[in-house]
Amino acid sequence: MWKKINSILKDKNEYHLDPELKRDSEIAEELFQNTIKYQKYLIPKKIKYFFQHDKKFFLRLILRFFLKLFGVLLGILLISILIINIFNIDVNIHKAVKPIIDYTKTPIFIPSSGNINQDSLIILEYKKVFKYADCIIFYPKDRNKDYNKWAQDLHGIESNGWVDPYEARREGSQYWGKYQMGTLARKEVGLSDVSWEQWKTNPDLQEAALKMWVNVLYKYLENDIKKYDGQFLNGWAITESGIIAMAHNVGVYATIQFLNSGGKDVPTDGSGKDATRFLILGNYDLNIAK
Repeated sequence: MWKKINSILKDKNEYHLDPELKRDSEIAEELFQNTIKYQKYLIPKKIKYFFQHDKKFFLRLILRFFLKLFGVLLGILLISILIINIFNIDVNIHKAVKPIIDYTKTPIFIPSSGNINQDSLIILEYKKVFKYADCIIFYPKDRNKDYNKWAQDLHGIESNGWVDPYEARREGSQYWGKYQMGTLARKEVGLSDVSWEQWKTNPDLQEAALKMWVNVLYKYLENDIKKYDGQFLNGWAITESGIIAMAHNVGVYATIQFLNSGGKDVPTDGSGKDATRFLILGNYDLNIAK
């Protein structure tokens, strides 16, 4: 500090207007130069002394130097990270490598046509082009897909081809009417005492029975519906209305087993057909009171 002040107060004419100040300044300058010379003489002796009598001093000195250096580098690193985050700078140390995408493992999602046979043909056409890709049918939402549409499409699977679907029944079969409701289903809705004659001649009874049956199935499957609705299991699109349709066909237990297996344990009905064909009744709004 004093050296800095002296340099500021230095007079270019060496204080010739004040002989006493000039003399004192010359003495001070000489003492300063002598001090520098003496320090140059002392420093090697001090170094020699520490090497002989206090080697730990140099270890502390080196350690202090590296700690300061580490602190400076750490500070620079933190400031750099802060700047990058503030200005959202994308820093790439190495050249970015474009990831290789295996498109054969990328599933192809195909909207359902509403007909399981038609869907199968569509998948075959896609397979001709994308031989190794998984084709997954999904069921888009449609404001026209309400409970009535669901019931009509369920009838299309269960009793299609009968002149009067309300009289649909194979000889001796426990599955009756337009929606092929079995003994257990009729019992669950409180209609176990209704005879076949009463059943087949009463369309309103059958429609009411299906509505009640849907609500019963929902109560049994509520937790499973909340867990799996909207997922894809082993290539199958899972929806609330699809789950209920499958349970109507093969029962609650088999449906839960199918869901918990990730879609691998596919149940079959009494005719030996896969119950997954009922999943096509997906994404309908059944208007269930919840």
